[in-house]
Amino acid sequence: MQENEKEPSPVRGSILSMLRENILKTSEVPPSSAKSAVGELKVIKISQAPLELWVVMGRESDYLVIRGTYCSCPHFTIRVVNGETAMPCYHLVAVEIAVRQGRFHDLSLSLSKDELQDIVLEVLAGPRSITLRRKLYMLR
Repeated sequence: MQENEKEPSPVRGSILSMLRENILKTSEVPPSSAKSAVGELKVIKISQAPLELWVVMGRESDYLVIRGTYCSCPHFTIRVVNGETAMPCYHLVAVEIAVRQGRFHDLSLSLSKDELQDIVLEVLAGPRSITLRRKLYMLR
C-alpha cells in the first residue's frame, strides 16, 4: 500500500459485513414488501460487468441497487451509510431473493450505453425512470 492510500475503515468494513449478513438472514423470512417486489417482477437487472446494477421499482420511487452493498433509498442513504444501522432496506432483500429464485427482468444485455445511463440518471433524479418503463413495456 502506498503512503497516500488510506486503509479501509474497519468500522465501514464491519458495517458492510453485518449488512450482507443481515440481507441473507432477512431474505430467509422476508418482509411482505420484498416478497411483493419479487412476485410482481419489480426487480430489474440493468447491468452486468464491470458492475452488476439493479433497479427495484418501489412503492414511491425506483431505487438503484448494488447487490449486497448499496441502495439509493432514503433508509439506506440516511441510516445505513451513517452507521446508525446495518439492517437492510427491502430493496436489497428483494434483489437477493430475486437472484435466488431467478425471478427478475434482465435488461442487462439489451440496453445500450445511452439507455443504461438514462435509466441510472432518471432513477437517481427520481422518482421513476421513464426509459426503464419504456424498455419493460417493449418486452410485453
